Order: sequence, then structure tokens, then C-alpha cells
Amino acid sequence: MNRILVIEDSPAIGLLLRRRLEMAGYSIDVVPEGKVALERLEEGLVPDLVLADVQMPGLDGLETLARIRRSHGDLPVILVTGQELNHGQREQANAVFAKPIEFEPLLEKIEDLI
Repeated sequence: MNRILVIEDSPAIGLLLRRRLEMAGYSIDVVPEGKVALERLEEGLVPDLVLADVQMPGLDGLETLARIRRSHGDLPVILVTGQELNHGQREQANAVFAKPIEFEPLLEKIEDLI
């Protein structure tokens, strides 16, 4: 079973993502911030993909993505955001999805990346 690490500071959105992705057959780990995600990766968590919110307290999704790229360069990362990202920010990720999330295109992209 493929494993996805979800970084989402909103408990409600984290729960929604967990349920929808588990229904699609994925094993899901949800963490509330980028710092915790990076710690989990350092401790040996090996997900097949990271799904990260952009706007979070502490390390935001963009900084978390930059740090993941330095330590786990091949790990696919999808950003989820309610804000507009510039071209440079968008191209760092494997994909960017706007909130509210449309799950069918998201699931298709996850399948492509995994």
C-alpha cells in the first residue's frame, strides 16, 4: 500500500484528506506542520508522496518543500493552497492544487506520481 504524508494545520481539512485518500487505498500519516514532517522524515518515515498545505504557522509549505528537496530530492511533493503562487514557487513542486480541493484530479495526479 502506498503511503502519503499529509502536512495540514487545519484538523478538519487533515481529517477530510485522510478519509478521502484512505478510501482511495492509500496509507496516510497526517502531521500539523512542516517541522514535524521533517522530523518524521529524519526518523525514517518513507512516504511515497508528500501532500503539503502552503500556508501554515512555523515552517510554511514552501520552506518545507525546499528542505525536503535538499534531503529527499526524489520524493514527489504536491502543494495545496488557497493563495496564488508565482511561477518559481509552483515549479518547485510536482503539482499544485487550489483549495477547495477537487479530489478526482488530485487522485489522478497522485497516481501519476506514485
